[in-house]
Amino acid sequence: MGRIRLTPVVRARAGVMTGGVMVAAGTGLGFGLAVGLAVAGVLLVAYCLLLMDVGPSAGGDGP
Repeated sequence: MGRIRLTPVVRARAGVMTGGVMVAAGTGLGFGLAVGLAVAGVLLVAYCLLLMDVGPSAGGDGP
């Protein structure tokens, strides 16, 4: 079996999404489902804005 190769962009996206899920889950457990969903929504919007703000790199390796 071959090793799965991931680009740095994919690793960064996976890290951001995993961190966002962990924050939203922790908030949901601590303060309730409604607050957890609100935090998840805010994190998703921030993530999308970050992707729109960052253009592709010179090598064409960007989002």
